[in-house]
Amino acid sequence: MLNLLSLLLIPIYLAIPAIILYFIIKFAVKNAIIELKENNYL
Repeated sequence: MLNLLSLLLIPIYLAIPAIILYFIIKFAVKNAIIELKENNYL
């Protein structure tokens, strides 16, 4: 039972930081593109 539980929890522990990191990077890239457009670099 404990083994099955750990098999379910490990992917969740790995996925949560990955999802958070994805949104942080997405937000940063979006802001960078907006800033570049304002400064007429694109």
